[in-house]
Amino acid sequence: MTETTSESRIELVQLANGDIALRHADNPDQPLVVIKISDQVDDLMPMDKIDIAQSMVEAGIERYRDIQVERIEESQSANAGMLH
Repeated sequence: MTETTSESRIELVQLANGDIALRHADNPDQPLVVIKISDQVDDLMPMDKIDIAQSMVEAGIERYRDIQVERIEESQSANAGMLH
């Protein structure tokens, strides 16, 4: 999974230790998120690790957007009764 932003590419990669990292392509030593999948889960679905991690990241981004929309709506509701 690689996405382009105005700043840099974001990539989802498997690290040498088996963890999955979301990071800026131009700064691989400082991951934004690291997902560790237990050995037990890895044994059940070793080929699906990246897909699982991608789904987790996508769900996190979607939830973050939902929270931001909720905050904007709450702010607009709070300001609706104010006189300017």
